[in-house]
Amino acid sequence: MRKKVIKLLVWLLDKVRNDDLNNGFEMENQPCYNKEGKFIGWFSRSMAVAGFVYCKDRRGNLYVLASERGKGAADFQGYWNCTCGYLSFHETLKDACFREIHEETGVDLTNEGNCQIVGINDKLNANKQNVTVHFRIVIINKTIENFKFSHDFNDGKDEVGEIKWIAIDEIDNYNWAFNHCQLIKDYSIDLYQ
Repeated sequence: MRKKVIKLLVWLLDKVRNDDLNNGFEMENQPCYNKEGKFIGWFSRSMAVAGFVYCKDRRGNLYVLASERGKGAADFQGYWNCTCGYLSFHETLKDACFREIHEETGVDLTNEGNCQIVGINDKLNANKQNVTVHFRIVIINKTIENFKFSHDFNDGKDEVGEIKWIAIDEIDNYNWAFNHCQLIKDYSIDLYQ
């Protein structure tokens, strides 16, 4: 019986994550139990983070760190986005943001720039109904030429394609996932100095 319940929960999780929630598939929070049948929490909307990282080049032009979604990405393959992913157990939102940046780009920003929450998307029509906290990280003491990218921390899932700094005045030339094009503009408006 327990195996059937676990299979059902796995199927529901897959259904929630892969179906278009705007097409009528709705789900209530569900209780979750460990192997011994003890209640351990609720299966509910997922918490995610997105890191909007800004840096200038040697000439003073403003760029944003972005990556192309690879063949192994859950959705929007071939589209561009700022680094994003899910909150893990035993980490803060800020830690999750820095971990995702490192995993997806190879760049370690834990001691760089300033980091602040600039937005939260909890709309019901958001991607998979995730609740996403947006962070803005502004690199001050380095230029884009100081950073090297790596896929070494991506666990070989092909989730990330090309990684690069994109000039703010060129972001409209790319196809973006998750409304990141507009968010990049919104979160950088005060950085044009």
